[in-house]
Amino acid sequence: MRRDHRHVGLAEIAVVLGVSKARAHRISRDHQDFPPPIDALRMGNVWHLDDVQAWVEAHPDRTPGRHTGTTKG
Repeated sequence: MRRDHRHVGLAEIAVVLGVSKARAHRISRDHQDFPPPIDALRMGNVWHLDDVQAWVEAHPDRTPGRHTGTTKG
């Protein structure tokens, strides 16, 4: 399987999730199983697109924008 090395920030994650950038930030922060960022740049965190897409595919029951996961501590 080819790994997609495209990097995405919160704006792109928001599009993938169908939510606002602020909501994407909360999802990335609050869901314990959301993939960790691969790096933190001055512009913000970045993730591998395929990691984010795999997370979305693993949660088919989630409605975009609706928080149904376990939050961190």
